[in-house]
Formats: sequence, structure tokens, C-alpha cells
Amino acid sequence: MYEEIFLVSVGVIGLIIATITDIKSREVPDFLNYFLIITGLGFRFFYAIFLKDWVYFLYGLIGLGVAFLIGLTLYITKQWGGGDTKLLMALGVIFATKPFFIKENGIFLLNLFFNIFIAGAVYGICYGVYLAVKNRKEFTKEFKNILKSNKIRFIRKLSFIISIISLILFFLSNDLATRIILGFFIIFLVFYIYLWVFVKSVENACMFQLLPVVKLTEGDWVVDDVIVNKKIIYKKDKLAVEKKDILKFIKEGVRKVRIKTGIPFVPSFLIGTILTLIFGNIFV
Repeated sequence: MYEEIFLVSVGVIGLIIATITDIKSREVPDFLNYFLIITGLGFRFFYAIFLKDWVYFLYGLIGLGVAFLIGLTLYITKQWGGGDTKLLMALGVIFATKPFFIKENGIFLLNLFFNIFIAGAVYGICYGVYLAVKNRKEFTKEFKNILKSNKIRFIRKLSFIISIISLILFFLSNDLATRIILGFFIIFLVFYIYLWVFVKSVENACMFQLLPVVKLTEGDWVVDDVIVNKKIIYKKDKLAVEKKDILKFIKEGVRKVRIKTGIPFVPSFLIGTILTLIFGNIFV
């Protein structure tokens, strides 16, 4: 019982600190993530030695591996930064085993990850609304332009046709389950299009900025090829800028680059973790 209280306390305190730093500086210090990973693994290792329970340590390694694979996938697809991946790995180690006060059946770590992503989706939409209101002129212009694009017009027409067909089937069907599924499907078609346009508009209008090279930090996403004297010195498809890239920019006389700023995602880690510790799987 006491070992679980210790790990939960370390995890929650670490998340609070990470949330504060992410909101303030848009990054989580590596030393904090490494401290949480080492503390979690170290505690599980010594617990395994003294109580001869190596399964307890093995769970930590499995949690680390699962979190690494999930985080790496999201990092490669540029959904979040390297700091978020390392923090998820830390949570994978610390919360690899279910705390004693969680009575719900199921794999606790999977419930934790699920709740974090659900919290992240809601949090991301709310933060997007905040950015849209803050930059309403640029957002409104971008939203209208995307809605008028040929691609969105075609998708809207196709969705309208599918919605009409689904609506007809809805009224023709006598099965309650079928009608519920069709009803949600119609709502999804309408909601998804405008949600996608909203997210894309927020991204285009609020998340790109010209940044002086001297203010670049490792992990920033440079969105354009950097060209000096007709020679590409940095390709935009690179995952993230490194220290050697920044030094190269300075050496070559590059003053500013265009970067994409992400949403500070760590608060959703904290929210999802607290929800999981209180309710378990939020849908159950």
C-alpha cells in the first residue's frame, strides 16, 4: 500500500510541476522527465530486490515500453513534442500497476492513457476556441477561406447526400439500435466537417509565427525549408530542430524562421490522471 502511495504522489507532483512549466514556457524540462523515469524504475527495482517481487519491476519496464511506442508514434506524426513523449514514458513507469484504492477491473495503465487522450481532445478543443477568440480576425478569414475551398465543398456535398440517405433509412427502420446508430452517424458527419475546418483554421491562423533564430530551442518545428544562397541547409520534413541546426542557422546568417507552435498538452496529462485516480475508466 505504501509503495503505491509513494508512486502516485511522485507522479501527481511531477505532473503539477510539468503542467506549470508547459504553460509558462511551452516545454517540459528533460531533467524532470528523466527524474520521474529513474525514480519510478529505481523504486520498483529496489522493491523487487527486498521483497523478491520481480513482477513489480517488470510491470514498470512494460509500462515504459508501451508508453514509448505510443509517444514515439505521436512524435513522428508531429502531434506533440519530445517532452510530451518522455513524460508519457514516466507515467508508464509510475502507473504501471493499479493503486490499491482503484476497485475497477481492467488494466489501469490503459485506462490512464485512454482518459488522457479523451481529456486532451476536450482540452484541445477548448484551447482552440480560446485561440480563435484571441485571434478572431485571422481565424474568421481563414475559416471562410477553407469553407470555400473546392475540397471542402465537395466533402460537404458528399456528406449531405450520405446524411439524406441515412435519414431516410432512419425513418424506415423499426430497429431501435439501428436508428440510434444512424442518428449518431448523421450528427457525426455534420460535426466532423466543421470540427476539421475549425481545427485547420486555428492551426493556420494562430499556430505559425516568424521567430528569430536566437530564440529557437531544440524541439521546435520549423515548417519551411531553410535556403541560403540557393542551397537547402534545413529540410522542413525533419522531425524537429536540433542544437546543431540552430548553430548552423546562426553561422549562415539566417535571422528568422517560421515555426509551428503547438498547444501546451501537459495539462491534459494532469487532468486525465486525476480523473483516472478518482473514477478509473471515465466511461465505465
